[in-house]
Amino acid sequence: DRVFVTEQRGVISVFPNRNDIATAGLFLDISQRVNNGPNEAGLLSTAFHPQYESNGLFYVYYNHGNLFSRIAEFRVSSDPARADPDSERALLDIEQPAGNHNGGQIAFGPDGMLYIGLGDGGAANDLFQNGQDPTTLLGTILRIDVNTQHDGLAYGIPADNPFLEGGHLPEVWAYGFRNPWRFTFGPDGQLIVADVGQ
Repeated sequence: DRVFVTEQRGVISVFPNRNDIATAGLFLDISQRVNNGPNEAGLLSTAFHPQYESNGLFYVYYNHGNLFSRIAEFRVSSDPARADPDSERALLDIEQPAGNHNGGQIAFGPDGMLYIGLGDGGAANDLFQNGQDPTTLLGTILRIDVNTQHDGLAYGIPADNPFLEGGHLPEVWAYGFRNPWRFTFGPDGQLIVADVGQ
């Protein structure tokens, strides 16, 4: 019964879900690790593990350095109102060739898998053509299993992902996107994507 607000500058705030005016508390501050500009970079999304109540795990998508997109796992501290900033476990680091079209949405699907929206790397006029490149994770929606590990990766590859036999990288669930910066799951489990960009 709380509301969590993910801020691009690298902070997650939390406050009670009630009608009176409430002061937000600080849940996680990784602003020193986050590159939040000048374009679309920053801390872009948060997703709580389906078993968060028992395992205290949650996941964030943020940009760091010049310029990488990172999917990372964190854990809540002994205080349920604060996450442990030192608990970070990086799952994925993907280099971005430009500062825009980072995508940014992550969410657990009805199947318990983590879905990740990755932009195509940006720049004008589809300069890199990553949305149609089967050798890159850019311009895709990924689907991974955070509860297992696969061949030295920090995550598992679901056995029913569509490209296990080739044609694209095995993490890829769908490709051909410009900038899938938000998505949601419909009432029948459909994945509905907001794909924006030139």
